[in-house]
Amino acid sequence: MEGFTIGLALVDAIPVLSFGISMVIIASRFPSPLFMVGAILSVLGGCCKVAWKLVLGIAKKDLRWLNKPFVPMMASGFLLLLVSLVVGFGKINWADVGRSIIGFPSLLFFIAWMGLMCFMGWYRKNKFQNDDAHSNWTAQIVNAVGQTCLLLGILFA
Repeated sequence: MEGFTIGLALVDAIPVLSFGISMVIIASRFPSPLFMVGAILSVLGGCCKVAWKLVLGIAKKDLRWLNKPFVPMMASGFLLLLVSLVVGFGKINWADVGRSIIGFPSLLFFIAWMGLMCFMGWYRKNKFQNDDAHSNWTAQIVNAVGQTCLLLGILFA
């Protein structure tokens, strides 16, 4: 596939790394096995996508089996993250969470993250083409900035 480069794969690793670090930080404050499994599934899904792009960039081989787990792993991972928050709702100190989220500059980063993730959802549904390098570059840059905003919001919280 034309335009899938090593650079594309490396840029795709940025949001996976940022999200993974974010999940480790949250998991250290919210020790839930469901949360951990959800985070691991989500990160592994991202790693599969990065590996697929690396193989495309290096060997010019389209190993679709590396790309196929991305959506199911991400979806099931996010579902488990959400379920863990519902199940562990009473164990979370929501007053501390609220103070952390609305503090400056965390609030700006969280707002940016939510806006960028909403844009990603719209882009994936309306414009994204999995086999198009330009489409992947756009999605990766938006996701990299978004996941970095999430990480910065957590770090400043």
